[in-house]
Amino acid sequence: MPRPPASARPPRAPRAAAAGVDVRPDRRLRAWVLAVLLVLSLFGGRLVQLQGADASQYAEAALKQRTSKTTLWADRGQILDDKGVVLATSVERRTVVADPKTIADYNLRTVPGTGEKVPRKEGMPTGPAGAAAVLAPLLGADEATLTKTLTGTNRYAVLAKGITPEVWQQVLDADVPGISSERTTQRIYPTGNASSTLVGILGSDGQGLSGLEGADNSTLEGTNGWMRYERSLGGQQIPLGDSTVTEPVDGDSMHLTIDQDLQWKAESAIAAQVAATGAENGTVVIMDKQQRLLAMASAPSFDPATNKFTNEQLNNTALTESFEPGSTAKVLTLAAVIEEGKADAATPYTVPGELKRSTKVFHDSHAHGEEKLTLAGVLAQSSNIGTILAGEELDAATLYAYEKKFGFGVKTDLDFPGETAGKVWAPGEEGWSGTTRYTVMFGQGLSVNAVQAASVFATVANDGVRVEPSLVAGTSDPAGTYTAAPAPASTRVVSPSTASTMRDMMQAVVGEEGTGEAANIPGYLVAGKTGTANRFDEDCRCYSGYTASFIGMAPADDPQLVVAVILQDPKNNYYGGAAAGPVFKDVMTYALQQRGVAPSTTPPANLPLTWGAPE
Repeated sequence: MPRPPASARPPRAPRAAAAGVDVRPDRRLRAWVLAVLLVLSLFGGRLVQLQGADASQYAEAALKQRTSKTTLWADRGQILDDKGVVLATSVERRTVVADPKTIADYNLRTVPGTGEKVPRKEGMPTGPAGAAAVLAPLLGADEATLTKTLTGTNRYAVLAKGITPEVWQQVLDADVPGISSERTTQRIYPTGNASSTLVGILGSDGQGLSGLEGADNSTLEGTNGWMRYERSLGGQQIPLGDSTVTEPVDGDSMHLTIDQDLQWKAESAIAAQVAATGAENGTVVIMDKQQRLLAMASAPSFDPATNKFTNEQLNNTALTESFEPGSTAKVLTLAAVIEEGKADAATPYTVPGELKRSTKVFHDSHAHGEEKLTLAGVLAQSSNIGTILAGEELDAATLYAYEKKFGFGVKTDLDFPGETAGKVWAPGEEGWSGTTRYTVMFGQGLSVNAVQAASVFATVANDGVRVEPSLVAGTSDPAGTYTAAPAPASTRVVSPSTASTMRDMMQAVVGEEGTGEAANIPGYLVAGKTGTANRFDEDCRCYSGYTASFIGMAPADDPQLVVAVILQDPKNNYYGGAAAGPVFKDVMTYALQQRGVAPSTTPPANLPLTWGAPE
């Protein structure tokens, strides 16, 4: 068909650009719809992410914001003596805390319509000041200070620490909103000063600071637990809210070999003598012949209920202080001489007034002419020269070996904080000299602690067998199951015959002709030795003052107990027999009676102390 002429065609619509209007509005609409759908899809995707993939994460974050975590304190194990007497224990205490934001509305109500806050009842104490007026008398706090603590918008403030459960119940009964408590514990020491240096104390962090508290902290402390719980806006736990608990594990208790009655007696006696003699300090050790420690007392001590003590007072000098033992070491030397077959109790010695060996001229404690003493007499008279004459029959290496076997120069297995090993010199070792060969025979030029010194006498009491000193009998877990400590190691040092001879010889020391008559106990045979040694002062690195000591056993015919008494730098009456002997008598008499030890039934040994016809 032929195309119609242009004049016959219908007119075209004006172009959009020419007309200035959009002839296709549906296109813009579609664009807007697409944009809206895109945004909605993004919101939807984010919503799916929040409510789906990230739901648990955000729920946990929200829970954390409304939950609190509190420590569940483990109970620290007790420390008990051999009869179950409590030396250290923990008791429940409370830390009282407040929510000051909640306290701001204490006893106030809001008036409807106005929003004004007024007292619930006319004259009723309100707000922080009102709460402080109620709580201060209960907590023993200053009311003005407590008001200041309770004022503010913070949600946590500590009001008091160490509150007893009884006082906390009174606080609860006061019904002050926003007040809660956290359970804590407080360590108490029922025996006070008597065991303070032995048991020790805790530091501000709750860790053992000294004594057995420090030595056995890992056994005693246990493991704390925790609780996480949902709390309300007022800070209180929501009863049916989410909570998670990890239970604490209490510490084990320690059962000692210590007898608290003897510990108290020893501490009292040595404290009195330190004061009477003006000594720097004093120590008493009591052990049985199996070397179970029954008391380790030192003075001055301290009251663990206070924070008033020095670092020196924390030390139990029975283990932490080394000293030159003086004449008590002659027991070791003469036991070695007898064991090696070089002499017996009756072996005669001509003892001059002075004796030169190496580069030194040696004297006894008192001037005298030539004396004719048996070995027993040398010990009874505490003759340095006589001990040298007997001891030089042994070579230096042999005597050193006996010193080590008796426990000198080595720490005990007690693992006590600050324990010293003392010092003995091996022949040829740096510090050894020509005079050391002789001075160690009578207890100068070597050092020991009080437990080591007592151990020599316990070994003699135990027929020559040395048992490693022990202090802990065993432990019990929180359920009460008891586990005994491993048996301590033992070693034979001298023969039963040598030990018996030494016990007989030491009886003469407390006789009328001996240096330790003040230690004699009526009804009991006592075997012991005095010691008066020049005291080495670490401050000046010189000899200054004296160490006075007496160590002995009873009954000598059947030894049950060993008591060692040490006084450092007594200012008056510094001889061992006079200064330490009376303390030994007092403590040993009490111990024998307390433990029901029967008096001696055999006659004294009465060994000859001199030889030859009298001039």
